[in-house]
Amino acid sequence: MIKAENIVNKEFRKALFGYDREDVDQYLDELIVQLRQMEEERKEMVATIEYLVSEVTAQGVKNARREQVVGPISPHATVSDEERRRAQDAPNP
Repeated sequence: MIKAENIVNKEFRKALFGYDREDVDQYLDELIVQLRQMEEERKEMVATIEYLVSEVTAQGVKNARREQVVGPISPHATVSDEERRRAQDAPNP
């Protein structure tokens, strides 16, 4: 992957009838700025993804533990009003 520093350190051979050096330098400077911004955004996104993966993993562990503690639901368990409403609103096959 090309990085901003690759552009900063790139040297070209000189030619008699080449491009205007100032135009090329200005364009490369613009590319460097944009590339550095993209590199920083990428770092932030990778850090965010790593954080979210750790949160999802931790939540999965918590849920697995909760399921182990709760175990099967007793047939004598009470049903909340919210659960009753959801069951009544569910489409009948």
